[in-house]
Amino acid sequence: MFCLAVVALLGGYGGAPDQTAPEAPRPHRAWQSAYVNSNGIRLHYWRTGGVGKPAIVLAHGITDYGLNWAGLAERLEDEYDIVMYDARGHGYSDKPNGPYDLATHVADLVGLIRALDIERPVLMGHSMGGATVALAAATHADLARAVILEDPADMLARLEPLSEAIIPKWKMQIRGDRRAGRAKLMALARDKRHPGWQDRDYELWAESKLLVNPDVVDILHGDGFGDAGVTYPRLLVPTLILKADADAEGRKKHIEIAALLPNGRLVHIEGAGHVIRNDKPEDTEREIRSFLSGL
Repeated sequence: MFCLAVVALLGGYGGAPDQTAPEAPRPHRAWQSAYVNSNGIRLHYWRTGGVGKPAIVLAHGITDYGLNWAGLAERLEDEYDIVMYDARGHGYSDKPNGPYDLATHVADLVGLIRALDIERPVLMGHSMGGATVALAAATHADLARAVILEDPADMLARLEPLSEAIIPKWKMQIRGDRRAGRAKLMALARDKRHPGWQDRDYELWAESKLLVNPDVVDILHGDGFGDAGVTYPRLLVPTLILKADADAEGRKKHIEIAALLPNGRLVHIEGAGHVIRNDKPEDTEREIRSFLSGL
């Protein structure tokens, strides 16, 4: 579970501050790297582009950034125009002192879509990004064509709420990760946090940790990641939930929550952890393509 993983990993490292985080956004093949003004801040995004292709906007999880979607985007870019943005406080987007509540993340996303003049994209979000796109689509009726949620934080929080008490320790972990530097972070992810990924995914994951503002975890104040029990009944567009693997009792609880969706379904990905698309990329692509083909 997400919150158990967070608690288990709190701590950090000693040592000198890391100096390896790049000052400019990492280029990626022919993808566009640009900025847009949204909700009073500047958001950075990568975009695969393509005239006439249907759009998919990807919202990453907390402490990640847009390029953590690179592997999935490469699998889908021939057919889709994919936008991978850095949420406020993450990646190369502005890092204000606040606010970092869920409603503000939703306003940022809505502003991004409108600024880029994207008409009814598919919205996909992982963890915090899942909570963001779910609430955005639920509260803005004409915003999205469909929604895909990858182990969304609002569902996780309904089952196992995260306490505000972990905020100081989580910030300490983020600062410790930054001090550890790229090489140690990649080794940590490979050996302990996320074994079995592709090498490039470790590099991008490590970079995201070097760039994030610790204040992003202030989202845990107040309503935190939101409540799937409140959001899902209002989410009227076709919705797919990709869920990390679980035991029989866990799967039953997940299915009960997904049943709150008026037009949705849930798929458990066998053997997958929290970052499903990196743990099981082929299974993830198959389920996404199957869902998109039915729209």
